[in-house]
Amino acid sequence: MICYRCEKQILQRKEAFSGLHKACFMEWFDLKEETEFDDVIARESNNNPGNFDDINSSFFHGKFRKYSAKLGKQSYLLKVQQEEYPELPHCEFLCNQMAQKLGLEVPAFYLIRFLGTLDTFVNRNFMQDISNASLVHIYHFLSDTDSFDCETIKNIIEEKTQRLRDVEKFIEITLFDALIGNHDRHGRNLGLIQTPSGFHLAPAYDNPSYLAIEMEKLLGAIHEPRGKIATAETEEPRLGDYLREWRRLGHVNVVDHWLNRTNQLKEFLTELIYSSFMSSKRKKAFVSLLHRRLEEANDIS
Repeated sequence: MICYRCEKQILQRKEAFSGLHKACFMEWFDLKEETEFDDVIARESNNNPGNFDDINSSFFHGKFRKYSAKLGKQSYLLKVQQEEYPELPHCEFLCNQMAQKLGLEVPAFYLIRFLGTLDTFVNRNFMQDISNASLVHIYHFLSDTDSFDCETIKNIIEEKTQRLRDVEKFIEITLFDALIGNHDRHGRNLGLIQTPSGFHLAPAYDNPSYLAIEMEKLLGAIHEPRGKIATAETEEPRLGDYLREWRRLGHVNVVDHWLNRTNQLKEFLTELIYSSFMSSKRKKAFVSLLHRRLEEANDIS
């Protein structure tokens, strides 16, 4: 068995703790003593709240069993492996590694084997560190007539946060989603943190690629998942569409910087995929998608 933290063999059963060496588990979660997750509560998400069914419907709804839990004094969200989609936790872990390398702000994330049985993707609850704050999903700022598109959401973020960097972060999220094939950035997978001093963009959460749930027998096909957030030209955008849209809206420097950095990291990201905990066929499909998306982006730049 491989430790998900240090990626070395766990040689003796007594050394294992939630899919890691005991020492690795304690170091990763910053614990002073061996502790199990407790206060575990099943969380059932509302797939289609209110009048925003289309923009809030999640393709990944039901693919994970989600739980909140405590470890020591900290709160976490656990997304537990499902029999039908056994590689989803490993893929979301990889996608967050890629996001972090590309400079996106993501909540602290982990991969464990919960109770020594079920592989589980873990996110730290980023809201617990901010006093008098609430997470407001982006759809709450939309009127019934608003489109769920780049320009509308950009204007909301700009107006509410008054921070250019938050707008740039949103742009980078859309580009990253298109790069990895995350087609599920719906109205509850993007949010603003509200505090007494105002709003700011929340870290990027719920970041898996569509390829995480594709059946193994179809992984050899040329998959081209589309983005959830529309552009002025299409409701099914790919990476090239987002690049054109953000340039049209005056964010050429942000786009060019992101593309240059991503091109520079192409080999690193490729190796990261190949060294991930996914199966060989899924790794190959992911690398193929990554390379196609970058080729598409470079062809129009």
